[in-house]
Amino acid sequence: MAARASRLRADEYRRLEQTYLLQAEHSPEGLERDSLLNIARGFGYAAAQIEQRAVIGKTVAFCAIAALAILVLLYIP
Repeated sequence: MAARASRLRADEYRRLEQTYLLQAEHSPEGLERDSLLNIARGFGYAAAQIEQRAVIGKTVAFCAIAALAILVLLYIP
């Protein structure tokens, strides 16, 4: 359940990133454009962190299950 919520949150951050990039594309040069690009980068970074944590969580869960399976195979006669 938490993984799905994280995925939805990452998708929302990606959508916001694209929105701000589009706004920056249509804005004139200068401070406004730089600010929009900076906000878009922030949303992109947040989405990447959420996605990275999801991958790490899946890897840890897989390793834990594999370790448990090895333990069961070695210690059950």
